[in-house]
Amino acid sequence: MQITIRGHHLAITPAIEENIKSKFNQFDKRSHKGSSNHVAEAIVRLPGIELFAQATADDMYTSIKKLTEKLKRQLLRYRKMQCTYSQVTVSV
Repeated sequence: MQITIRGHHLAITPAIEENIKSKFNQFDKRSHKGSSNHVAEAIVRLPGIELFAQATADDMYTSIKKLTEKLKRQLLRYRKMQCTYSQVTVSV
């Protein structure tokens, strides 16, 4: 991670710079601990709705599997919503 340190009305001493870099290095180590390498994203456009899903995992196949599960849940919710709207219509 590249860090640029600037001071506004303050002289950046080597001690301040070292302190800031050590704090950000700790942050950098923690932030990469749970990160995933592979990201899968999908956008499905249907009449009247747009479904979006994103999944991350260490393995691409796992991220794709998670992605399809998310899209299936969204699609089932969409279909359920379509069924309830069609049942509401009353013919006279």
